[in-house]
Amino acid sequence: MKKFLVVLTVLALVVISSMAFAAAEVTVGGSVQIRSRDFQNLNFNKSADANDTVDTQERIILDVNVKADGVKGKISLWNDFNDWGRFEATQGNDFGSGTTTGTTQGAGNGQFGFREASVSFNVPGIPVNVTGGHQLLMLGMGGFFRSMHFGTDAWVIANVTGPNTAAVVNLKVAENNVGKNDDVDDYTLLDVFKINENNTVGIDLSQIVVHKSSGYTFGSASIGDAALDNIGVNYTGKIGPVNLKGELDWQTGKVKRAGGAPLPSEIKFKGNQIWINGNVPVDPVTINFTLARGSGNKRENTAGGAVNADVDLKQMFTLLDIDPHYTFLYEYKTATACASPFALGGTAHTGFCNTTAISAGAAVKPVKSLMVGLDIWYLQATEKSGTPLAYGSTTGKTSSDVGTEIDATINWQLYDNLSWNWNIGYFKPGDAMKTSDTAHTDAATGIQGILALKF
Repeated sequence: MKKFLVVLTVLALVVISSMAFAAAEVTVGGSVQIRSRDFQNLNFNKSADANDTVDTQERIILDVNVKADGVKGKISLWNDFNDWGRFEATQGNDFGSGTTTGTTQGAGNGQFGFREASVSFNVPGIPVNVTGGHQLLMLGMGGFFRSMHFGTDAWVIANVTGPNTAAVVNLKVAENNVGKNDDVDDYTLLDVFKINENNTVGIDLSQIVVHKSSGYTFGSASIGDAALDNIGVNYTGKIGPVNLKGELDWQTGKVKRAGGAPLPSEIKFKGNQIWINGNVPVDPVTINFTLARGSGNKRENTAGGAVNADVDLKQMFTLLDIDPHYTFLYEYKTATACASPFALGGTAHTGFCNTTAISAGAAVKPVKSLMVGLDIWYLQATEKSGTPLAYGSTTGKTSSDVGTEIDATINWQLYDNLSWNWNIGYFKPGDAMKTSDTAHTDAATGIQGILALKF
C-alpha cells in the first residue's frame, strides 16, 4: 500500500507539473469526516439482532480538478468510512474491500479507491460536450436511477442551447457479472428545459438491457435476456409560496424465462411511481411534506414458499445507491416492503418500490448557525397481498401497515468549513413487517453524527 501511495503521489506531481506548462488551472480540495453512529434492532427483533451497529468511522476525500480552455478533468480519491480501532495501522489500507450493503450493518473495512475519474471537453466547432469516465449521475429526483455515492462508469454527450439541455447517456451497470458476456447496460435520452428562473421541467427515456443473464434466476427458473424501459418526467420549481419537486416514472419492457411453470416464458415490466416533495417557508419555520407511491406485486403464499401471483412484474424497479433517499431508517438501514424480482424477500435501498409514503414536518433555525428539523412518516405497502415481505413469512398473514417513522435532524455549522450534523430516527414496524404476532415487532432506532471539515 505504501508503494501504491508513492506511485499516486509521483503521478499527481507529474500531471500537475505537466499541466502547468499548458496554462491549466488546477485546484485541490477535499474533506475529512468523522462519523459516530448507533443503530439498534434493524431486523425488528431485540432478542436476536445481529445487525446492531455501534462504532466510529472516518472518511477521507481528496479532489483534484483540472481546467484548461474547453477541457476539464476530475479525480476524487477517497476512503469511505473506515472503522476506528486501527492501532498503528493507516486509515484507508483496505483497497477494494468493504462491508456488504443492505441490511447487513456489521463493522468492517471501508472502501478506498477512486470515487470519480473523468475527462470532459467541448467538441471543437460544435456546441457539444463529452464527458467520459467514472462519475456521479442521477436522473430527475433520483427515484428510478441514482448513483451519487460511489458513482458509475458512463459516457455523457450533452448540448446546451439557451434554456434547454439535451443529453445522451450510456453507462455500464455490470460487466461479466455472472459469466462471460453477461452484461448490464443502460441507455438514456434526456432533455431539461428551464421555463423561467423558478421553474424547470425534464424528461428522460431509459432502457436497461441485460445480456445473456443465464446466471440469474426468477423464483426457481433461469432468465435470459431482459430489457426494462423507464419513462421519467420531473419538475423543480415554485408555485406561489410553495417550493416543489416532483417525479413520475412508468415502466415497460420484458424479461425472458427458461421455462418454469406456471409462469410464462416472457414476463412484462409494468411498474410505476410518483414522488412529490415540497416545503413552505413561514418565517421562522419551514414546513416540509412528501407524497409518494411506488407500485408493487401481488403475491401468494403456498406450501412451497412465496410465489409471485402476478404474471407480470408490476412493482417499481429501481437502481439506486446506498445513501438515504427519504427516511433515515426504513429503506436506508432496514428491509422494505419491496420484493426483488430475482430473489423474493425484503432488502434495503429500493426507493418507493411497493411503498406508499406520506410525511409532514418542520424545520427551524433558532440561531443562524443551527437548524433543527422533525419529520413524521406514515408508510404503507402499496400491494398488501405481497406482505409480509421482510423476513419471508409463510403464515399467510397480510397487511398494508409497514410502520411509522419519526426522524429528527440537527445541522450545526460551527465554522464556514466545519459542520456537525446529526440524524436521529425511530421506526415502529407495522404488521406488514412481522413474521408472527411476536417476532420482528420491536422498533428500530438510530443516531448518527458526522463532523465534517471541507477544504
